[in-house]
Formats: sequence, structure tokens, C-alpha cells
Amino acid sequence: MAIRYKALTELYQETQRSVTAPDQWRAFLASACRNYRLSFDEQLLVYAQRPDATAVLEIERWNRQFGRWVNRGANGIAVFDGEHNGKPRLKYYFDISDTHEARFPRPVPLWTVREEYAPDIIETLENSFGELERKEDLGEALLSAAKNAVEDNMPDYLAELKTLTEGSFLEELDELNLEVEYRRAVQNSIGYMLLVRCGLDPSEYFEDMDFRDVTDFNTPQTLNALGVATGDISQMCLSAISRTVLALQRQPQKENRTFEPQQKNQYAVTEQENTQLERLTIKSQAPKQNFREKF
Repeated sequence: MAIRYKALTELYQETQRSVTAPDQWRAFLASACRNYRLSFDEQLLVYAQRPDATAVLEIERWNRQFGRWVNRGANGIAVFDGEHNGKPRLKYYFDISDTHEARFPRPVPLWTVREEYAPDIIETLENSFGELERKEDLGEALLSAAKNAVEDNMPDYLAELKTLTEGSFLEELDELNLEVEYRRAVQNSIGYMLLVRCGLDPSEYFEDMDFRDVTDFNTPQTLNALGVATGDISQMCLSAISRTVLALQRQPQKENRTFEPQQKNQYAVTEQENTQLERLTIKSQAPKQNFREKF
């Protein structure tokens, strides 16, 4: 049954209130890392409705772009779609598990990190985010990349947060402690997302106390500041990893075509379809919608 706008707004607000508990925030990050190209608003709503979703798109894009049909009776994931003709509107995503191949399917660019990919991923991270402080293994490299990315991108987000702390637990902090807490919360959140998405166990790298700061982002405005910064910067990291892993996954296919020239051609998903088109700015309210490429 399609959800109504009022009901979705209430679900969104309730999720905002509950997600700042450290265990809930980690569960949210584990969900968001699989759909890291969505906006923070959309990630919250996907988490609230289908936390196990792995790849979501509108029905039209499943049909047109990948030649997949949505299963009969599948329930869509409702998200806000801005205003149309002065009226607020919803749209619906469907997870890949809700679809099946039509007559002429095209590959969906899903990726999974294998152990042998680690050296290439580490090299990509260094090329993209600078020299890594630690890179003895993939997990340490991911956390070092998260640290570098946060250092490079935090100033704009921090300047915006300073205007949003009224009424939150952050309000009493001086500028230095506000920056320390914000940077730590964003960096740990991004590191957690990278570890989970790359198939590593985050409990080997983080403790419960590492996410205690999240409880201080207890207003919609401050939570949005945390979520948007985490989403934007993690997307930079995961997009770089994605390009490397997808290239590695295609290599066996290229080798097979070398020996089997008559093999049926596959339709490739272009890099443009997997590139972020615009960067979100911190918003003080949902449910305005920014459009992003998915996967």
C-alpha cells in the first residue's frame, strides 16, 4: 500500500529522533553505505523502511536503464520528491531484490570487494586523498583515507554547523570543542561506512564510545549537518573505490572475450552513469529533494 505524505513525514521525524542513539546510528550507516549516492533524507527513509536494501532506483530507471521489471506486489520505498504545482509529492524506489530480468537485461554495476583487490584499492585511495597515515591492511587504509578526506573537506561544513547549534546539546560548546566533536563524529561515521561497504568487520576497529558524540546532534538541523557531511565525503571515497573494483571485476570478462571472440556482447554501464552530478549543501530541513545518480 502506498504511504501518504503525512505518514511519511511522521516516519521521517521519528527516525530523526531515534537515529542519534549510537547503536541506531551505526545501523543507519550500515544501511546508508549500500546506497551512498542517495541524499541524507533519502538514506534515512530507506533505513526506516528497508534497511537491508542494496541498490534502489525508480521503476522507470529499472525498466529503461537496466531492462528489469519490478515484481508484482512489490512495495516501494517512499521518499520525498519536492513540490509539483505547489503540492508536495512522493516518489518510490524499488530495491534490486524487488525486480527481475526482462527480455533484454543489462548489467547492474554492483560491486563486492575481494581480498586480492586490496592493493589496488589502497593505491586508488592514496592517489585520490593523499598519502595514507596507515596502510598495513585495507581496514587501516580506509580509516586513513577517511581522515584525509575529512581534513580536506570539513571547513565549509563546519562553518555552516556553527549557525545551527541553537537548541541542541552542541550549543554550549566553544568553537574549538565544537570542531573537535564534529570532525570526530564525521570521520568515525565515514570510516564505519567504508569498512562495512568493503566487507570488513567494523567492530575490529571501533568501540561503542567512538560514536558517543552523535547524541549531541539532537536537533533536525544539527543531525542534518552531520548526515550531509558524512554522506558527501563518504560518497567521494566510495565512488573512487567503486571505480577501481568495477574495473577489476571486468578484467576476467575481458580475458574471456580474448579467448572466446564469439561470446555475446554485454551492454556496459558508462562511467557517466555512475558519477555524482552535484554536491549537496547542508540543509536545515527535509523534505526538499536533490537528484543524484544511483549506485
